[in-house]
Amino acid sequence: MNRRQMFAVCVLVVALIAGTWAVARVQESNDNTYSNIERFIQVLTKVRDNYVEPVSSDKLMDAAIRGMLRTLDPYSQYLDKDEAERLETTTHGAFGGIGISIGMRDRWVTVIAPIEGTPAWKAGILGGDRIVKIDDASTEGLSLDDAMKKMRGERGTHVKLTIFREGREKPMDFDIVRDIIQIKSVPYAGMLSNGVGYVRLSNFSERSRQEMDAAFDRLEKMNPHGVIIDLRYNPGGLLSQAVEVAEEFTPRGKKVVYTRGRDSSQNRDFYSTAEHTHDGYPIVILVNQWTASASEIVSGALQDLDLGLVVGKTTFGKGLVQTVIPLTRSVKGPKLKLTTAKYYTPSGRCIQKDEQLKDGALAEDDSDDSSDGKPANADADSKKPKPEYRTEMGRVVYGGGGITPDIELVEVKLPRVIEDLEAKQVFFKYAVKYAVKHREPPANYVLTSAMRDEFMQLLRDEKVEFNPDSLADARKWVDNGLRRELGRRYGGEEEAYRIALDDDDQVKSAAALFERAPTLPKLLALASEMSKGKQQTNLLNPNKPVR
Repeated sequence: MNRRQMFAVCVLVVALIAGTWAVARVQESNDNTYSNIERFIQVLTKVRDNYVEPVSSDKLMDAAIRGMLRTLDPYSQYLDKDEAERLETTTHGAFGGIGISIGMRDRWVTVIAPIEGTPAWKAGILGGDRIVKIDDASTEGLSLDDAMKKMRGERGTHVKLTIFREGREKPMDFDIVRDIIQIKSVPYAGMLSNGVGYVRLSNFSERSRQEMDAAFDRLEKMNPHGVIIDLRYNPGGLLSQAVEVAEEFTPRGKKVVYTRGRDSSQNRDFYSTAEHTHDGYPIVILVNQWTASASEIVSGALQDLDLGLVVGKTTFGKGLVQTVIPLTRSVKGPKLKLTTAKYYTPSGRCIQKDEQLKDGALAEDDSDDSSDGKPANADADSKKPKPEYRTEMGRVVYGGGGITPDIELVEVKLPRVIEDLEAKQVFFKYAVKYAVKHREPPANYVLTSAMRDEFMQLLRDEKVEFNPDSLADARKWVDNGLRRELGRRYGGEEEAYRIALDDDDQVKSAAALFERAPTLPKLLALASEMSKGKQQTNLLNPNKPVR
């Protein structure tokens, strides 16, 4: 790359960041753009020509672009060809592959579970299978990302997997024909034991509205007296799907969300166009501190319009709109993902937590962070009164970033010993070994003393260090982990979800609300009554406040 070419590239990058392809629109008199470009080219040329080892100009340019965007916010990113392709896969929700969830187990690529109905599931791939070769090439030392790339491909093409399976002396070969794999937005929907419906919405992709429709159609045939929509750990996704999911419950003509940006073209209002809504039963939306972006749009809209009750913890506060801008004429070329606006709920609340911003941009470094990893002013900010807004019925809701729940639930934290055991994947390993000896799962997944003894022996065999007293105190969590992984091994992901919900205290607390307040007006009244105390409440034991 010669000097003239570098100068042209830099001008193009600056023009893009300024929001236009026309270099003439860059105002040199205001920000010294041209002199700064000249300075940048000097540094780039000196590094390229004089660094102790040869350096690629392309790599230097990529690094410079990424560094520039890091001064803006965590969501403005330069996406190379592979990263842009992964973004397309995430948002469009479909790709060519075989349909398995994989993870690293003992440094080997291992099947967590096949997706029901996919080529891998039909071929007989099982959870716990260790993938030792892909197309006769060893996977030893292969990253998960590289393994996924090798298994994905065009529909109708073949991939050969060599599998080591617990209980088998020799590896097994599988010739699998790839197909289009749909990423599920709704991995589980069903009825809880008390007649409350439950829908897990894990992300927002092009099929979210369709999958939510199907889930509610199934639930409504079972006549639920209330439905929980679980948005915990949902990182968001497509704005269009957030609006469409909110429309499932929002009468026609109501504003769902709006955006405001520096460029007036980013100012948009989104209204519901729904002809029919799911309103025959009360809705509770379950959120936590990792509920973000599109999922905050849905929970904020239903809260502001008094269409559902939000319970859990205050959400993440990611209310920034990203626009994906192609950097070449090729559809598959690199792209710029740039923050261009902010989200606002119908009552006017900005979802973005602006205390993270400094002078209109994110902090450039972590110099203001305290030693415990929290911002130095976190405690001061948490004590500031949050601005108040009004819902459609006049209820008070709070701004300040994120969605503050109507009812705050006690945060469920795993004991440290369980975190360690989960990290070592011993529950998964036990389920794999158990399945070698037993064709059927234990009745109702009830654990016996013999099974617990086997698990303890596995810990010894794996040389897992633990405190016996801590493990005894965490027996409930141990049982939860074993039951969940046995369910996954014998029944797949949906069975694992069903069992995990039986042991999920936050879901139980949310479901208990319908017993105390069986209609939406009564739920809203209950929330107002509970908010007066300004404290978290253990809904499984309402007489016992938790401070």
